[in-house]
Amino acid sequence: MKNKISLVLAGLLSSSLLIADEAQNAQGAQNSQSAQAPSSASSDAKKALNSFFEGMEAKGFARMRFTTIEGPGGGGGGDQQHRFRIDLTSGKVDGWSLTTGLMFNYGSSNPVDNSNSNYATQGSMAVVMGKNFNDRFGISQLSVNKEIVGEKTKAEFRAGRISMDSVFSDKVTDIGTGGVAKLQAGKTKLALNLYDSWITSHIIYNFRGTSGVNLGAANVNEGSLGNGLATLSISGDKLGGFSYNVSLGYANRLLDYLAFGEAKYDFGGFYVLGQVSAAGMSDDANFMTGAGDFSNTTWAFTHRPSAGQGVDKYNGFGNTNWAKNRGIYNFQIGYKHKENPFSFKLGYLGSFGDGYGTLLDHKGGINVAGKFWANSYDATNEGFGFMGGGGRAGSSIQVGYLALDYALTKSWKLGLDYSYIGGNNSYPYVESVLSAQDLADAQNGKGITFHEVAPSITYKIGRVTATAYYGQNFGDVNYGKGRVEMRYDF
Repeated sequence: MKNKISLVLAGLLSSSLLIADEAQNAQGAQNSQSAQAPSSASSDAKKALNSFFEGMEAKGFARMRFTTIEGPGGGGGGDQQHRFRIDLTSGKVDGWSLTTGLMFNYGSSNPVDNSNSNYATQGSMAVVMGKNFNDRFGISQLSVNKEIVGEKTKAEFRAGRISMDSVFSDKVTDIGTGGVAKLQAGKTKLALNLYDSWITSHIIYNFRGTSGVNLGAANVNEGSLGNGLATLSISGDKLGGFSYNVSLGYANRLLDYLAFGEAKYDFGGFYVLGQVSAAGMSDDANFMTGAGDFSNTTWAFTHRPSAGQGVDKYNGFGNTNWAKNRGIYNFQIGYKHKENPFSFKLGYLGSFGDGYGTLLDHKGGINVAGKFWANSYDATNEGFGFMGGGGRAGSSIQVGYLALDYALTKSWKLGLDYSYIGGNNSYPYVESVLSAQDLADAQNGKGITFHEVAPSITYKIGRVTATAYYGQNFGDVNYGKGRVEMRYDF
């Protein structure tokens, strides 16, 4: 299909050039020298345009997701989410190319009690009456690219609106405006990312959840942060079973430093993995959105419609409660081999410093098990985002996890994940299922302790993947979430 589209576009543009050539030749017929043949410059231009369109590549996905919650206060709810992204990169002309794309996102994958999917679907204009959503059609990328290939090296440069591809962010949803330079020499890769404005989904949802003077519902669509961001990484793979990644980052007037380190050794299926991540919040952090005064802002406060409704709630923290220096460490052992249907991973994640929010997004490059606890409870507080629950001074987290997977056939796979979550994690919770003491502790930021058991089943054929899983919580909270998802990658 993409080849047909490319040929049609190339044909249209080539036809336009031929018409222009004929007009030029007719106009120059009075001069016999200029009327003999089209200019070589015009011929070169047509060849370049043909290369531009004939080599076009399309990448992206379409995903439909339906999520339910049941148990809190004897109630339940559900939401649906639809997401589509396509990025088109032209063929290369002397190493130059263009990338552009579209992304559509609608709905929520984090329902609370009393959520109702009956109101999730809108018309072709995507109008939402009385709702506060940030997501619609948008330009996913728009960049100019240059590639230089040597005998043993490869360099890539991109400038424009670019997906933020790093261990600190999510390359699907997080976008920055700036430039990227990548260099590969042998098995070593270097990457430098510079953005003058940027935004992550974690920050967007935090803005929606804030309670402050000038960051209420009317100001959540500021679009991006103007805090200049820089990240630098060096990585290596297939080094006799050893691989590594070291990344550093800095966000002007917001994050004094970001740091991530990973080392993995594969013994031919069995592997050992170690990760560490850290971040330092700037004094008097300034979110450069143009939204105004942040001095009275309360972060990560999930709205509760009225007392007695058991919805996700979190008491939040003010600007004076930011954790200054935060850190997490993650140790994991596992087994995965393409010739064996069974795989597993077993690990422990802990924290150090005065918080555990070390990333620009919920999960980034952190490798853990579990289906919901890390980024699918309320889209704001959970996980390792620097503005979430781990951004509160004095917060901590301990997670023990296990994931088992068994491939029944080439297409069918069964899975079972177990996760234990503890510590002063400032986690989102469902108020109606907390005891009086647990509620008082949570209001003081002491966190909750719970377990998540999540069976799953996956069917994959070609580029289509269908997945269903259910996560049951027990401990300080007792409720479950289920999800069915259909996805097509191209």
